[in-house]
Amino acid sequence: MGDCDCGTGNIQTYVFWPGEYQRCIHTYIPTSHNGDSPLPVLVEVGAYGQGKLSQFAPSVAAAEYYGFALIGLGSTGPSDGAGGFGLQFPAGGVVNGNNPTPCSADDSRDHSYIEGAFNFIAEREEMSESRVYLQGFSQNSMYAAYISVCFADLVVGLWQGGSGLAKTYHTPITPGFQGQCSTSSYSAHGSNCCEEEFCEECAYWPVYPRTCEHTLVDCIASYTDDGIACGTDWYMYEAMVAEGNDARLLSFTPTSENGGHSDPMNTYAWVVGCLGIVESCSDACEAVFGECVADSQGTGSTITSFEACEADIADGILMECEIGCAPTMEMLKLSESPVVTLSEGKFGTQTDLEAHVGSAP
Repeated sequence: MGDCDCGTGNIQTYVFWPGEYQRCIHTYIPTSHNGDSPLPVLVEVGAYGQGKLSQFAPSVAAAEYYGFALIGLGSTGPSDGAGGFGLQFPAGGVVNGNNPTPCSADDSRDHSYIEGAFNFIAEREEMSESRVYLQGFSQNSMYAAYISVCFADLVVGLWQGGSGLAKTYHTPITPGFQGQCSTSSYSAHGSNCCEEEFCEECAYWPVYPRTCEHTLVDCIASYTDDGIACGTDWYMYEAMVAEGNDARLLSFTPTSENGGHSDPMNTYAWVVGCLGIVESCSDACEAVFGECVADSQGTGSTITSFEACEADIADGILMECEIGCAPTMEMLKLSESPVVTLSEGKFGTQTDLEAHVGSAP
């Protein structure tokens, strides 16, 4: 309808005009949901487009298997942000100690769209408004951070893949020079904005994670050879911890199969497992899963072995495991083994892990 492309199959698309521009909300509810209780919600930001969900996408498959409602948010335009990004970041990109959390309706044309999305969740019986999570990769995850901080009273946690917190005068420099140049400066000067109109008022981007009494979980994941994100992940971890949030830093070593500016393999197992969108697998499940991966090592990589053993859980072969449980940290490390830094000793719904003291490595 209008500028919104409708979903197919079990994907539903809702259209509304929160302001000057039409916006869409795309939803997927697992076919196994019987309506007995509301589902946790994962909001996926996809603002290089309108956030449309594909019935064949890994996110939809994950929602079906783990049992959460999935929402796609994006933009129908104008695509006037860096790289054609369509949702508007706040305050013209000028964020500093005097205005660390520009969260008012006047700060972004899309504030009312985000607010409307939360109202939409609250009105849906199949969705739990008290268990909402955000997810994105690269610039999309920066927008997920903006939403999560500004609506921290409505968000449990977020997954930041390939991003973190940009800091003025610090590397790495984001592709859109955010944190070094204002939005208008970059629009006028492009990659020459630092020379032509450097933002001396800027300090952070997209927002500083001051959430006061509303504590967030932030799973911050990147590869150590990611020239865009590596460094910003550390800045965000430090800022999250300084503000009393639960930060979970995952620093992945590149492999022959993956690395650079990308999410880890078995992405949604990491997202669900780290955030605890559903209950973590039991100790007994963790043990037999480890045996399964060890037994299958001769047939493929650790990544494919993890996939095969999680498929065994889904098929009921690993009977110690509840189908759809969230992989624990030790289970996920059998896929790829990052350096994990937990500010509060929590991962998923596990709460008895080692808490890191001091700055992240």
